[in-house]
Amino acid sequence: MPELPEVETIRRQLEREVRGRRIRSVQVRFAGRLNVSVKSFGKTVAGAVIDGIGRRAKLLLIGLSNGWTMVVHLKMTGRFLLVAPTARPTKHTHVVFHLSGGKDLFFEDVRKFGFIKLVRTDELDEKIIRKEGYGPEPLEPGFTADRFAACLMRFKNKRIKPTLMDQTCVAGVGNIYADEALWRSRIKPDRRAGTLEEREIKELHRSLLGSLKESIRERGTSADAYLDLYGRPGTYVKRLKAYGREGEPCSRCGRRLVRVRLAGRSAHYCPKCQH
Repeated sequence: MPELPEVETIRRQLEREVRGRRIRSVQVRFAGRLNVSVKSFGKTVAGAVIDGIGRRAKLLLIGLSNGWTMVVHLKMTGRFLLVAPTARPTKHTHVVFHLSGGKDLFFEDVRKFGFIKLVRTDELDEKIIRKEGYGPEPLEPGFTADRFAACLMRFKNKRIKPTLMDQTCVAGVGNIYADEALWRSRIKPDRRAGTLEEREIKELHRSLLGSLKESIRERGTSADAYLDLYGRPGTYVKRLKAYGREGEPCSRCGRRLVRVRLAGRSAHYCPKCQH
């Protein structure tokens, strides 16, 4: 699933490429993940200008000039592609936005878990953001080590990796960056959050921010189906130290990395370096 760095990469690219463009028309080819009818979706979206692209956690927020916002979750395999108007949709292209300026925007999703919801912009906070109970955004200045520590203490009896992935604690972090932050900070993923010492929390905070920011610079991690707006894979995958590397030697100590199941998800770590 695309996590914060991947969604933020798409947000920045959309902001640069489509903000200010008018949606001349829209073609819905699969409506199963819309929250309104095809007719209502087309009537609301067509003719509107895209006036801003936001992000909250793993959600893309595409603001329209007519007072509506398209709330998009890419889930496992969803993606946006900016293409020439001559490009032909594939069987996985669910929505085609024909934009002013000679570009089309495809919304594709092989597994059909991603969604597009139309929400009144003035109801966005009430119906989406507060309802989900999202925690702080780790890239914002207010996400200090002290605030991070306070969050962890709310989950002191919970394993640290699932805690990092809990969207009410830290918004936008998933499997990849939880593994990477824990490897960097030498913390074993099954530690109880309440057992972390102050120095470990500070190091985990620093490690988490470092991995997220570095990944954004690399346009995210294409460990699976993720591509950016131009159809390019993210290059942070070459920098991964733990995620998806079970059986490979740890780049720090040489011990083979292992994978375990933790709270229904995989966790990758070094049994020697991480304690």
